[in-house]
Amino acid sequence: MPVYNAAVIPKSVAPGDVETVWNAETPAPGNGGASASAQVALVQAGGSSSCHFDGKFSGAPGAFEVDCQGADVDADGNYQTFSGLNITSVDSVNNTFHAEVITDVRFVRMLMRSRTNAVSITATIGR
Repeated sequence: MPVYNAAVIPKSVAPGDVETVWNAETPAPGNGGASASAQVALVQAGGSSSCHFDGKFSGAPGAFEVDCQGADVDADGNYQTFSGLNITSVDSVNNTFHAEVITDVRFVRMLMRSRTNAVSITATIGR
């Protein structure tokens, strides 16, 4: 998957759908742009609904932070990290994480804020 790009029409996910936003990639840590995953549009189903973020590192990531973010307008500067969804730990056996949020935003993505080890990540966003 390419990195975040506001010029690309995002894939949509409805309840029950899952979209891969990083596929065995090693995004450069940072604050936006190339550090962010591809964005996903959430199909509105009448009110707030759940959205989940799953990730699997290819090995131990060391100290890291992946932020799960949302925005109503798809522009890099509009994405904000959901409260409490700055992921900093993984299952130590499988190097995986899972997070969920109830939201009514229109777009979501993940941001690789920091990562110590040069390991790849495969991540999905679903409803």
